[in-house]
Amino acid sequence: MSWTSVTSTPSTTATSLGSTEDGRDTRGDPKLSRRQRNLLAALACAATASLLAGPPAAGAAPRAHSSIVGGAPADPAQWPYSVAIFRKGHLHCGGSVIGPEKVLTAGHCVEGFNLANFQVIVGRSNLRDPAAGQSIGVASGRVHPDFVQTGLHDVAVLNLASPTNVQPVAVATPDENNATTAVGALLRVAGYGAVTPFGLHLSPFLKTTIEQVRTDRRCLKAYTQDLFAPESMICALGARRKKGGRFKIHTSACSGDSGGPLVADTATGPVEVGTVSYGGALCGLSAAPTVYSRVSASFDFINGN
Repeated sequence: MSWTSVTSTPSTTATSLGSTEDGRDTRGDPKLSRRQRNLLAALACAATASLLAGPPAAGAAPRAHSSIVGGAPADPAQWPYSVAIFRKGHLHCGGSVIGPEKVLTAGHCVEGFNLANFQVIVGRSNLRDPAAGQSIGVASGRVHPDFVQTGLHDVAVLNLASPTNVQPVAVATPDENNATTAVGALLRVAGYGAVTPFGLHLSPFLKTTIEQVRTDRRCLKAYTQDLFAPESMICALGARRKKGGRFKIHTSACSGDSGGPLVADTATGPVEVGTVSYGGALCGLSAAPTVYSRVSASFDFINGN
């Protein structure tokens, strides 16, 4: 999907980096907070945008609708835990294996959806190769209750119908978060989201890029306190691309990457510090960094589900 504008500020517009398809209707729901309505409105608009790509050819294997802006093809050995979440045969979101039968993803990828329509693709960096990796159904899932009530803590845990055969990634503790996410820290992100700032051009391959943690002030300026909450979110953006055209575009997660892992490399191995949550109306725009849900702020919820 393209990044559909859902809320305006003098600086930029903010959009969810949500699923490539959406069938929900949240209009007029009085239980949703303003932040929640803003995030979910983008997903409702995504269904229209996803139609522009057209349906898959008859008999064709499910394919991703898009991949990360900038960056490079990911080395599968460095991302064994990265997964693609499909819904009804199409890429829906990203995620990460955090236990033999547990996948961490974004709350907005799960809230309001029928999990019987989900398939989690594990160990398949090329989505055109149906023989590679595993395709596993989802037995159950739970969205962080704060996301349902306020739009904060955009995380969810999926319980798989059968175990994966890959090494899970560790979820950052509060101490690990503090040690790895200071302003200027370099972190890795991977996903199958859009390859251009406008959410166009499709790629079936897992891609990765390096994101640099930016100041909270930068994301507060871009999104205001209505959307950005520093205690539970990470503000990050990659390096500026040499060929950005008329816009100053940086490498970045984009539409379709939601729920994918933001990872810090430590002496004891990779640690997931964030999940892709939302960003600006144009992927990689300097004035609108990508926002990640800070998983350490949801540590007890993630470990308890």
